[in-house]
Amino acid sequence: MKTVELTIMVAYLLFLVILGLITQQRIAKSNTSIDDYYVAGRNIGTGVNSLAMLAALGSGGSFMAGVGTIWSLGFPFLAWMTVGSIVGFSIASILVAKPLRNSRKFTVSEFINDRYGGTFFKVAIPLVIIIGSAMYLMSQMRAGGLIASYVTGFSYEWGLVIITLVFIFYVSLGGMLAVTWTNILQGFMMIFLILSIVIAGIYHLPVGWPSFLMEATVANPALGVVGATVPVAAYIGAFITWATAVCVTPHLVMRIFTAQNARSAKLSLNISMLIFGLLMLGATLVVVPYVATLEAAALQNYAPDMWLLLIANEFFGPIFMGIITAGIMAAVMSSTDALLLAVSSAFAYDLYKGFFSPEASHKQVLRASVIFTWVVGIAVMLLTLNPPPFLIVLYTAAVGFMVSALFSPLVLGIWWKRSTRKGAVWSLLVGGVSFMILFLGFSMPYNSEILIALPLSLVTMFIISSLGKQPSQEVIRKMDEYHREGTITL
Repeated sequence: MKTVELTIMVAYLLFLVILGLITQQRIAKSNTSIDDYYVAGRNIGTGVNSLAMLAALGSGGSFMAGVGTIWSLGFPFLAWMTVGSIVGFSIASILVAKPLRNSRKFTVSEFINDRYGGTFFKVAIPLVIIIGSAMYLMSQMRAGGLIASYVTGFSYEWGLVIITLVFIFYVSLGGMLAVTWTNILQGFMMIFLILSIVIAGIYHLPVGWPSFLMEATVANPALGVVGATVPVAAYIGAFITWATAVCVTPHLVMRIFTAQNARSAKLSLNISMLIFGLLMLGATLVVVPYVATLEAAALQNYAPDMWLLLIANEFFGPIFMGIITAGIMAAVMSSTDALLLAVSSAFAYDLYKGFFSPEASHKQVLRASVIFTWVVGIAVMLLTLNPPPFLIVLYTAAVGFMVSALFSPLVLGIWWKRSTRKGAVWSLLVGGVSFMILFLGFSMPYNSEILIALPLSLVTMFIISSLGKQPSQEVIRKMDEYHREGTITL
């Protein structure tokens, strides 16, 4: 057991639980409790939201597992994925930020249903979000379990159980308000974490950096070779997945709904994109070559997703390692809490209130949200007891599924007035179902399923909408309102 590291991490987790209790009291006393719970009152400033978006994207996969994934799958794979993420923020700021924020909706499901109408989307979209977010959650809970195991000395299974219960507890208490407050701290901690490790890595370089990088490629000849570890199709699939992900991934889109106005939402997306890109660049170029300096026994005894901790342990003493461990846990929690909230809102607000019980009160919706947070959290925890390898590959597949199903109905629904409800229904079905068939039924390169599923979804939308009846003038007028500057602000 690493006593100092464990003490610091426990103190950090207790702080989050206390914060959840405080926000629960505030929500209980508020006249706009459902706004506070799901969209943090729609009053989050640009700087705060930028940090929160960075925290939501900067998950256990990108910051913790990135080093091991690059060493195993090569620089080109993560390069395409990271560039896709950076491009994705810019695309989202152009395509969806203003319409979504101006709509004053709570969720992606509510927005799409407002665009097309009918009962199909009230059921289908929450199911897509619940399935996709649950897959994403598996990767984050695995990362949390690995960290808890590292500092406690317990088995991975017990580490997973302990950390999952903490995650669920504080999210179920305070909702998006608690998530936003903690994401501010988590965003700062992630920046501090990566900068500290990068600076320490530069300070401890045994030789000049170019020579050190060359030595790493000698130790692992496939490290920088395109197509050496996975086919090029996997690179392209990872790029397209993340270039389109920010537009539809619920736990990222929810940050748009929390912004003060549309302009603030756009700025937050671009600022967080810039910070994320710089952090990933530094971590990739400076830290990854240190894997070659680790002992073979350590590499065999620890999963690749843990190698960043092993490298950091070479640089820092117990106290600073406690802070580093808490920082990595912050990266894991920042995505986990947002994902848990996205799943609970999909069930309680979109499915329960939107379909089964439209007359449900705010209290009933919040109660359903809390209950489902616990149900889905524990269910995903049980699945994560035996997870697949490589966190990044797993959560990219989860995002690819959601993009394949939701990108066409959402983005074309915003920008193409000819989009019809029937086209959107079939687009969602074709995209989502084809992705899952390819993912589960065929042995394809990592993350390449989207190269087939997303085009099928887009083509389906164009063909069926073109053959159908044009949407009513009321729908067109409503969408025009969402595009206007300053339509709805606070």
